Amino acid sequence: MAIVDDDPFIRAALGRLVRSIGYEALAFEGAEAMLSHATLKGFCCVLADLQMPGVNGIELIQTLAGRCPTLPVVAMTAYPSEAIRQRALAAGAVAYLTKPFDATLLETHLSRFSSP
Repeated sequence: MAIVDDDPFIRAALGRLVRSIGYEALAFEGAEAMLSHATLKGFCCVLADLQMPGVNGIELIQTLAGRCPTLPVVAMTAYPSEAIRQRALAAGAVAYLTKPFDATLLETHLSRFSSP
């Protein structure tokens, strides 16, 4: 699983959470770093923040939809709005989570794509 968030504390916390659920996780500080990773197709899912400098989460979702159309992307944001939710889902996100979110909710979404 890939975690993409520009906040190092969020990246670390999500990495610990995802690993505690039983998944392997690689964390990336931005979309560019994740997109340049050699094993892009090896991920079962991507957790992507929507507000990031450079390539934002919506652009990442759109890029991944073109490169790996079967790779599920869960969009995350600390700044929710109905317009952003609609844009993320229209771009191809399979779920939209508002930070902070409950670990059980994340686990429910992740279990839809792959078992640990």
